Amino acid sequence: MRLGDIGEFLLVEKILKKIRKEQPEVIVGPGDDAFVVKMSTDKALVVTKDLLVENIHFDLRYINFFSLGYKSMMVNLSDLAAMGGARPSFAVVGLAMPVDILVKSVDNLYSGMLKAGKDYAFYIAGGDTVASKKDIVISITLFGEIDSDRVITRKGAEPGDLILTSGYFGDSAAGLRILQKQKNARNKSETYLIKKHLSPRPRFDYADILSKHRLATSLIDSSDGLAASLKFIAQNSQVGMNIFMEKIPVSRALRNWARGRSADYFWSLVLAGGEEYELVFTTKPENLSRLKRFGLRPYVIGEVSRQKTIRYFLNGRKYKYSGCGFEHFRG
Repeated sequence: MRLGDIGEFLLVEKILKKIRKEQPEVIVGPGDDAFVVKMSTDKALVVTKDLLVENIHFDLRYINFFSLGYKSMMVNLSDLAAMGGARPSFAVVGLAMPVDILVKSVDNLYSGMLKAGKDYAFYIAGGDTVASKKDIVISITLFGEIDSDRVITRKGAEPGDLILTSGYFGDSAAGLRILQKQKNARNKSETYLIKKHLSPRPRFDYADILSKHRLATSLIDSSDGLAASLKFIAQNSQVGMNIFMEKIPVSRALRNWARGRSADYFWSLVLAGGEEYELVFTTKPENLSRLKRFGLRPYVIGEVSRQKTIRYFLNGRKYKYSGCGFEHFRG
């Protein structure tokens, strides 16, 4: 059996079965957006790691080294936000680079990372650099801190909870497709979509309020796409979901760009596009008015059910969808 036969998600499940061990100081073990371990009576250390591989996660024809460095940190910061708004402290960076990469390019890459550190108040503590035969690999481990009682995980959704998101879906995937086809924007809509792909922002603003006021029963970021995020919450919480697709927030720019394209293509971008880094969460129905009072714009896209399956509906009719977002090893 090869990795291509089982895909990333099943591989992760197999690995988790081997490494999961109950430890009294561990608040959140492997399998969530980040690992959380108690460091004192009221404080916890939050650790996350992401790999970015050239020609899989990024293409240097479409992104410069400074922006790549900045985005590589945003990917990790989003995981900290998804744990309830953990504050970043420091990062460790690993790089594998071909020998023909210009020194100036590496300098620009680190400048982008350092700009992220300045913007979000953390520093780079070191790391490692090695040569690679062909492609660039960026490995970042980010450490953060959070009050122990403010941690929110993927586990906790209950039947009757509402399912919400913090923002639009499909923009980043559309932006990538524009870059792949023509490299440059031709109008305002395409400019917006490309920016959403190249310059994501972690939703600390949203996560801080959710955790501070205990407004979420479960939480995840949408790095792998909306459908995958919903699946992870449902699996970890052992619940089902009813998703009302017409309520999923979609930008005007995406609707303009997708005009004339098939409905299936449009919904594949929205449900499986990935790299939005918006938050997907569940909450009690009575919390909806509180979310609005705190200045958030919550988008209700469904409800948690008991049947342990995820069902999609479009304007009251069942919509057949079996995808689950981007998955490595699936080609």
